[in-house]
Amino acid sequence: MGLNTAGINAFLEDGNEAVVWVGIGDGPTAGDQTSNERVQVATTVAGGVITATGVPYAFTGTPAAGATHALFFNQESPSGQTFYGFDATSGDQDFNAAGAYSLTSVTFTGSSPA
Repeated sequence: MGLNTAGINAFLEDGNEAVVWVGIGDGPTAGDQTSNERVQVATTVAGGVITATGVPYAFTGTPAAGATHALFFNQESPSGQTFYGFDATSGDQDFNAAGAYSLTSVTFTGSSPA
């Protein structure tokens, strides 16, 4: 998980109550979003790991468009957004022939020095 400073701050300030939206992209930046929508991430916490609930999250996009990264934002709309970072996807790396893509799991894991 590649959270940037804004994303780390959101989780440190609000924990699993942070409002986070996820979109799908073909790269690791906010401008790489290929999904038509963003889905709000609902989470639970156990053992220091924040895990998304309610998965899979369904997305639509252009058939065969890249889906190499989950992109995290503070809101659904791109207008005035804050980009929180990204995580590389595993498995399917593009939207299917019908323009659909599902994100089946998301975890946010933190660590600290001993």
